[in-house]
Amino acid sequence: MPQIFVLTILFYFIQTYVSNPGISSLALSIYLKETIGLSASESAHFVAIAFLPWMIKPIFGAIADSFVLFGYKFKGYFVICYGLATGFFLFLATLKSYSLPVLTVGALLISTCIAFSDVLADKFMIEVGKPIGKTGQLQSLQWAGLGLGGVITSYLGGQIAQHQNLSFAFLVSAVLPLAGIVAVLIWMPETKVKSGTISMRQSLHSLWAALRSPSFLAIAGFVFLLGTMPLPPLLYYQRDVLKFSEDFFGILGAFSFLGVGLGAITFGIWFRQFHQNTLLKLSVFASVLSALAIAFIFDKNSAILVQVFSNCAAIIAFLSLSEVFVRSCPEMIEGTFYACFVSVVNLAATFGAIIGGWLYDQGFAFLLLAIGAAFYGILGWFLIPFVNRKIIRDRLQ
Repeated sequence: MPQIFVLTILFYFIQTYVSNPGISSLALSIYLKETIGLSASESAHFVAIAFLPWMIKPIFGAIADSFVLFGYKFKGYFVICYGLATGFFLFLATLKSYSLPVLTVGALLISTCIAFSDVLADKFMIEVGKPIGKTGQLQSLQWAGLGLGGVITSYLGGQIAQHQNLSFAFLVSAVLPLAGIVAVLIWMPETKVKSGTISMRQSLHSLWAALRSPSFLAIAGFVFLLGTMPLPPLLYYQRDVLKFSEDFFGILGAFSFLGVGLGAITFGIWFRQFHQNTLLKLSVFASVLSALAIAFIFDKNSAILVQVFSNCAAIIAFLSLSEVFVRSCPEMIEGTFYACFVSVVNLAATFGAIIGGWLYDQGFAFLLLAIGAAFYGILGWFLIPFVNRKIIRDRLQ
C-alpha cells in the first residue's frame, strides 16, 4: 500500500511539473502575451487548443481499458507517455525562437501525452481504491501531490521566467518524466496479463449505455454549469493593472498550489465520507466562494491570501463532484467513464476561460466579472434536487 500511495502522489506531481500547468507555463504565457502579442481571449483560445486532448480523454480511456501494452495494463502506457513527453520537450529546447504554430503543436503533443497518463492515473486510482473503499483517500493524495508539485514548480517557474529564456524552461521540463519512468518500472505492483479488461467494442458499447444514463447526464450538466463560470483572466489583470513581476508570479503560483494541497487534505480528512446530497451542496458553496474571493485581489498581499483560499475552495468543489461521480462508475470501464467526467470538467473550464477573457477584452471590469461569475455559480444550487433524483432513480433500476 505505501508504494500505491507514493505512485498516486507522483503521477499528479509529474502532471503538474510537465503540463498542468507545467514548470514552463509562466514563461510560455508571458512569451505569448509580450513577444507574440496575444490578447486575453487569444491566449484563452491557445490554451483551449493545447487542452484538446483533455477533452477527448474518454478515447484514451477506451484504449487503456481495451488493450494492454507489452503485457501490462499500466506500465507500458506510462513509459510511452512519459518518454514521448520528454522527447518533445528536448526538441523544443533546441530551438532558438518560437512561432505561434510551433508552440501550439508542441503544447498539443505534450498535452496529449500527459492527458493519456492522467487517464491511466485515474484508472489506477479507481481500480485499486474502489474495492477497498479508498477512492476518496487516493483522490485526496492525487491532489495533494498536485498541490505539492504546483508549489515547487510554480516557484521555480517564476525564477526561470524572470532569469532564463523559454528554451531553458523546456529543457528542465524534460527532467521529471524520466524519473516517472524509473518509478513505474520499479514500484508499480503489476503482473503481466494477456488482454485488456474489456474489448474495445464492449468498452464503447458499455460507455455509450452509461453516457445515456440519467445519472451521468444530470451530473455532467451540473458540472458543466459550475465549470463555465466566466472568470476573468488573472494573468492579464495582475500583469497589466497590478504590475506583478515574473518572480512574484512564481511565488503567487506556489501559494495557489499550497491552497490546492490544503483543500485536498481538508477534503480527505473531513468531507470524503459525506452523503451525496451534502457533497453536491458543498461543491456549489465552495465554487461560489472560490469565484467571489478573487474580487478581493488589490495588491501582492491580498493576492497571496486570496489565491490560497480560492484554490483551496476550488479543489474542495472539484473533489466533491469527483467523489459523487466515482461512486456511480460502472465496473470494467472505470478509466473510460471517469475520463468522461474529467473531459466535461475541462471542456467547461475552457468555455468559462474563453468567455471570461472575451468579456475582459471588451472592457468589463475585473471586479464585476468576478462577482458575476459567483452569482452565476449560485444557479447550481437549484439543480441539486434534480441531480439527486436522477442518481437515485438509476441506482434503483
